Amino acid sequence: MLNTKLIKEKAKSLGFASVGIAPAHKLEEAEERFGAALEEGRNADLHFLERDVDKRFDPEELLPDCKSVLVVALDYRINDKPASTRYRTARYTWVEDYHVLVKQMLAQVVEAIQQQEPNAHCRITVDSSCISEKNWAIEAGVGCIGKNSLIHNENGSFFVLGTILIDCAFDAYDSPKMSDCGNCTMCIDSCPAHALTPYKLDARKCYSYHTVENKNPDIQVLTDSPFVFGCDICQEVCPKNKKNIQNHPSVLKSSLFLRLQNEEMENLTQEDFKTNFGDTAIARRKLERFSRAIKAKKTGSSRKES
Repeated sequence: MLNTKLIKEKAKSLGFASVGIAPAHKLEEAEERFGAALEEGRNADLHFLERDVDKRFDPEELLPDCKSVLVVALDYRINDKPASTRYRTARYTWVEDYHVLVKQMLAQVVEAIQQQEPNAHCRITVDSSCISEKNWAIEAGVGCIGKNSLIHNENGSFFVLGTILIDCAFDAYDSPKMSDCGNCTMCIDSCPAHALTPYKLDARKCYSYHTVENKNPDIQVLTDSPFVFGCDICQEVCPKNKKNIQNHPSVLKSSLFLRLQNEEMENLTQEDFKTNFGDTAIARRKLERFSRAIKAKKTGSSRKES
């Protein structure tokens, strides 16, 4: 049996803001909510969400004899600010690509687990499988779904998630947390796309979906979006995100593109893009799609100024 205290201490020493561990079981209620969202079409054209639904909520489908799910949250807030005043990107792009960073950090947690249990089998996920990381974060007490449909805890919602599926039991587990948003509706009231209703997000309207996932977004939508990649407005207005967080050195490596001025963003070459965005989450969307959003924003801004 694994020592919960020691494994959590290891994870937090690496820089994770929150760590929780839940006993593995099928999340039936979460699966029902997810199914309802798909039936309503709130996943837009993200049809991959419709595949392997069982695996999203039953960890044994991903790791045979899975007994525990460890969930971590990495806060990505930094003190640096982008130089560009016109082309905003979501804060998670301001640091090293979390897919890579969190996976590397979790590999060290796996080492600690296997020092206690040499025969333990583990599977790391960081947006790399179909598991519902948000729902497991709730189950493991790392946070809860806010009215903007994002996971938040006492420190806010500016963090990314990662999980480790483990075929060993722990000597103590965490309990789920329920939303404490209360009567606050600041995120819903501030959403520029009107994509939010309490605890629900409609991707068909969300600017983050259109600037990141939608391969063929309407140019007018790109023009109207306040961001050229992602959208943070519902998080920026959240009272829970007003706290100052002292980040661990592991996330203080800021992205090179933060130094770019408006004109430099408008005239990116392939080499510029690789140099300045190569280690960020933006790189996965390629220069062509990123530049299309910048061009739309530039055109829209020019019309307003004239």
